[in-house]
Amino acid sequence: MKVSRRQPVVAGCDFIKCVVVIICLLLLSCSEEGNRVEEPPSAFNEEDIQHGENLNFYLYNDYACSIQSVSITESSVRISGEYVGEGNFFLGEITPYMDVVKLKESPYKVRLLNSLFQIELERFVEREGFLYDRLLSKWAIFKEGVDSDYLVSHAHHADETFATQHLSPFKITSKKGMGGIIPNQYISDLTSLNISSATINVCITHFMHLTPRTGDIKHTYGGKSYYMDENYLRNSIDRVLLAATKERNISVAAIILLEPASKCTDTELGKILQHPDNDGGTYTMPNMTTPEALNCYAAALDFLAKRYCTIDNRYGRISHWIMHNEVDGGRDWANMGMKPVTVFTDTYVKSMRMCYNIVRQYDSCAEVFASFSHSWTERSNPGWYTCKEMIDLLNAYSRAEGDFQWGLAYHSYAQDLTNPCTWNDPNATYSMGSQFVTFKNLEVLNKWILAGENRYKGFIKRSLWLSEAGVNSRDYSDEELLKQAAGVAYAWKKINALEGIDGIQWHNWFDNEVEGACLGLRKSLDTTYDGEAKPAWYVYQKAGTEQENEYFEQFLPVIGISDWDIIENF
Repeated sequence: MKVSRRQPVVAGCDFIKCVVVIICLLLLSCSEEGNRVEEPPSAFNEEDIQHGENLNFYLYNDYACSIQSVSITESSVRISGEYVGEGNFFLGEITPYMDVVKLKESPYKVRLLNSLFQIELERFVEREGFLYDRLLSKWAIFKEGVDSDYLVSHAHHADETFATQHLSPFKITSKKGMGGIIPNQYISDLTSLNISSATINVCITHFMHLTPRTGDIKHTYGGKSYYMDENYLRNSIDRVLLAATKERNISVAAIILLEPASKCTDTELGKILQHPDNDGGTYTMPNMTTPEALNCYAAALDFLAKRYCTIDNRYGRISHWIMHNEVDGGRDWANMGMKPVTVFTDTYVKSMRMCYNIVRQYDSCAEVFASFSHSWTERSNPGWYTCKEMIDLLNAYSRAEGDFQWGLAYHSYAQDLTNPCTWNDPNATYSMGSQFVTFKNLEVLNKWILAGENRYKGFIKRSLWLSEAGVNSRDYSDEELLKQAAGVAYAWKKINALEGIDGIQWHNWFDNEVEGACLGLRKSLDTTYDGEAKPAWYVYQKAGTEQENEYFEQFLPVIGISDWDIIENF
């Protein structure tokens, strides 16, 4: 649907009429001023507001000095850069539990003697009771002041990481994927539907312990030992990963999640990993504010990468890493309290970077994805952020602190998740300022991901997965099942035609009443329905085959179109 804006028209008026109109408008304005309701107070405290302002200044400031490269070898860190001006300059190491805009002194400083410098340091150092890996740090230039040092460059993360092995990248052969795969009797669907990509939930607090339990695997990181529930890993993760990656060569992304302490079996572990400002939500943002918490979170990521990034694929393989869930809805899905968007994104980037740097040691092809809902410029729910503002901040951090290979894991549900007729979404428009991005206007995402300014290093297209998206059947009547099937056909035609979209991981495999919508290709996996295939399943099966066009023709009148020429150029 093309959107046109009607411009106001002013007819010819004489001078007196114009004066009268202006006076009336002024009087009205004064009246409104007197009756205006004050804006509600900010949900953020003054410290967080100032923190956000400082981060914004840092991100968009044009510093004269710069760190030009950081490379990680097997045993060392090499940093090169340049400073300009008079005075005493230092190289500062900023660990993830430090805040770059709150430092009053150059941390772990090294005196710089030449304006152009290259410094090599030991990679592993004893620090705060842990064997700290400087792979996790970023580096900046500080200048000595009268009372304190002050920042004169952006901080810079590692550009290159030493890899202990080299895995071949997974080639996605089809845009068809499955979201949230689980062990079940319909595992053959992955073959029948020609699935090429998938996602799996990996909740760290489901398998990690601080003290050993029967059957646990010991994992040592940073000089401290942690314990992993092998039985859980084998039955909940290994089993389905092996079926997907080893048996069918499917590319799988792990969705990294952490429960709040109140939901954890190991409550002490939960207390360490829970963000200190967490005040609820289904999942928590990880705590990276102390050396203990940082080491614990890094240990979990290191264990997962070491286990699921192997040459022999002995446990199954994770090739992509989706960091948390719908972070524009951090209040619900990655809670760290009410924070300005830049403060929240700063922490989120730390989590993304940590995973990226750790995993790339084991798989130099691995990517991390940022996860978002279907909002674009409109908040999906009160207290949430918009996707566009967070994505813009991701770009800003990449420009300021060195780019890394992140992509988008977008959830392009219908505007109303319960309405399968996504082609009618009123606020999903063909504009980069659209309120929502749904199946109807995927062209917006496609245009964004292909734009040169949004590419990795300026020339490599970032990956774009629709990692959780589907359409609902309101009930199991023939009419509603037909609408859902039409929604599947419509979504596929859009996705398959847009070159910037790498695939969709359909959500869900099975209907799940807890979600409040029946989004599955199959009915509920229970004693009543036993996962019976819905019409949507057969649409998805035919998608991408020689039977697609003939089979999809039945859905044209449902949608109200005469053909599948539905891609909008704007």
